Amino acid sequence: MSMTMLTILQAAGVTAGYLGVTVFLPWLLLRRRFAGLKRPLRIMAYYVCGNFYVIHMVYLLQLLHISCRPLLILGTLAPFGVVCFFRYRKNGAGHLDEWAGWMALAAEGKKGRKTILLKAGRWLQGFSAGKLKEWLNPCLPEILLTLGVIGAVLYMYGTNLINVYGYCATDVVLHNHWINEMGRNNIFVDGVYPFGFHCLIYYLHEVFAIPVYVLLRIFYLVQTLLIHFMLLLFLRTVCKSRYTPYIGVFAYVFSDLFYKYAYYRYYASLPQEFGMVFILPAAGFVITFFQEGNFYGSGTKGKIWGSVPGQCLALLSISFAMAFTVHFYDAIAAGLLCVGIAVGFCFRCFRWRYLKRILVSGTAALVIALLPMVVAYACGTPLQNSLNWGMSLISQETARDTGEGAGTSQEKPSDLGEEQEETSGRETAPSWLERAGASFQVKMDCIVERMDFYTTNFGRAGAWFLLGGIGVLFLAGVLWLILRRPGYGGVLLSVSVFLLLLSLLQASEKLGLPGLIENTRYAIYLAYGTGVAWSLIADSILFLLFQEKRLIHLGGLVFLVASWVVLGITGVRQPECYAPYETNEAIACVTNILRENGKGSTWTICSANDEHQMIRGYGYHYETIQFLRGMQKLEDNTILTIPTSTVYFFVEKVPLLYSDYISTEEATREVSLEGAEEPLSRKDGIKPYIGYDRWVTMSHMYYWAQAFQELYPNEMEVYYETDRFVCYRVRQDGYSLYNFAIDYGYN
Repeated sequence: MSMTMLTILQAAGVTAGYLGVTVFLPWLLLRRRFAGLKRPLRIMAYYVCGNFYVIHMVYLLQLLHISCRPLLILGTLAPFGVVCFFRYRKNGAGHLDEWAGWMALAAEGKKGRKTILLKAGRWLQGFSAGKLKEWLNPCLPEILLTLGVIGAVLYMYGTNLINVYGYCATDVVLHNHWINEMGRNNIFVDGVYPFGFHCLIYYLHEVFAIPVYVLLRIFYLVQTLLIHFMLLLFLRTVCKSRYTPYIGVFAYVFSDLFYKYAYYRYYASLPQEFGMVFILPAAGFVITFFQEGNFYGSGTKGKIWGSVPGQCLALLSISFAMAFTVHFYDAIAAGLLCVGIAVGFCFRCFRWRYLKRILVSGTAALVIALLPMVVAYACGTPLQNSLNWGMSLISQETARDTGEGAGTSQEKPSDLGEEQEETSGRETAPSWLERAGASFQVKMDCIVERMDFYTTNFGRAGAWFLLGGIGVLFLAGVLWLILRRPGYGGVLLSVSVFLLLLSLLQASEKLGLPGLIENTRYAIYLAYGTGVAWSLIADSILFLLFQEKRLIHLGGLVFLVASWVVLGITGVRQPECYAPYETNEAIACVTNILRENGKGSTWTICSANDEHQMIRGYGYHYETIQFLRGMQKLEDNTILTIPTSTVYFFVEKVPLLYSDYISTEEATREVSLEGAEEPLSRKDGIKPYIGYDRWVTMSHMYYWAQAFQELYPNEMEVYYETDRFVCYRVRQDGYSLYNFAIDYGYN
């Protein structure tokens, strides 16, 4: 089977397993509980609850140091046992008798597979002819459009998956290491850090027996698909027309307006992008809470938590806690969106009956998210280095803003344009209105310049277009408030204020504002929110023109077609394939080696890349630079052995361009004698595998392999080879190991 076909099957299996646990199982348990919610909100509720349960179950078992596959499976099925107990506790004996009768008839052969299949077939026939047809017919166009969105995302990001097999970000290797340590019940191995993403990948690895490196190769496509799907569900919740939500989603997928910073992290399985899935559900739940006029639904006996608003508050807590649990940047983005919603719904948010419930939900979310980390920290686990760095960055920004930073003499951008020229002769000082206008213009130029640099492909014109869209959305929200549609106008104002806050913070360095996150990350959230804004602008226009439902839906379809035409005229971006941090050939070899040798076999891979984490728990790994340094000063008594029955040597004929950021640049420089004549790098860590040093390292390794193969032509066989990569295999007797330290001419 080719690697491409294997990757497609693996992606389908990972998607089915993940959605089965986080959507299907919660649907079985909670479909009656959430029956009062709108359909898009129900789907978001199932997904959020499923992830919440899985991740916090792993947290609990890891902190107790008892996590293992049987307990994880038992914990997954435990809610069903609890539900069955309470549901059938009164007439459980009758149900047991019925099931026992079925089993007895099956054992006697009176009811076998044919009878069961016949009944199942009749049920499916009745279901497809009745309920299924009733569900599908009214929403068939939307189903086709949703399938189109899925196909668009798979085309845009799946192209990279089937063409690039290795990790597409350096951070993934560190996350691989952390997840591997969880297999030893060693959570927070490098310090306290939001571990929601790692808990989920560890769960899928343990329960479904999928290697961690396969999950990290593939899961980015699953989470990217869900990011777009949550965008669609949120827009379906707040838009009046059925078809305007697809305008923003298709534009977000295909538009060439945004710079690569807005998309490039979607090509790697990273916590921040996984956490983005929970931002819009949190917004959807809190908006629904504010839009509901009655706290107490029928049959709730006066209890707020049994009503739709009460469920939305609980789901808001869970969603915000999930964003916080996965990545702090997502928590900041979700917090900014909640600030926007507070502004948009200020006419309700600051009423005490609303405010007190929001405060309770927010406090619960923080407690839920921080509790596992606080427990670990209280038990003596230090903070992870990136958290210390982030906290120091915010403190430095605060000190700079308050003028407390020693030795800093930076000119504040807010003071630009406010300098007064000395009056001489007939010159007069500018009025306060002129000074305010000049200051506003300077600040807008700062925002546009940062947006031009980080967010848009179309220069300052593109930046002004994005800012203009934010302004139009804000004015539309004000208009709908004037027209006494506060529930709808509040949504428009909320999104516009959120995007405005992101735009201001992206220019924080120039505006003297505290820098909460990296500037490149603001582009990700800005582009994501812009997709929401475009759909809402189109929807507000249609809602203003057509109050009758049929016309507003027809108008939405017309606007959707028009948006496709505009996309075709302005330019559609094409799928990209990013340079990986392991070659396709290396991943193919790892896959075959694991399949051939299995777990527990004695084999070693000697490579320069991070196969060490990929094969951990299956085989052994030897660093290429360590291997070469072991024979650098060759003497008669120099011995270099690897004590396993099989050794694989990975050599790149065209060394990778290993760097700190995702790149589309393809390596072209081949190993050569010139590189082998250069001295090996004495740097630490992965530095001998970066840039020029990697080329030198691989040149040495290539000519060592050539020399060793000349000495042992029968033992040193080519396991796999292409124009860019070669893998050698050496089989040896465990009682008579080969000495790999030879004089290859460039020691």
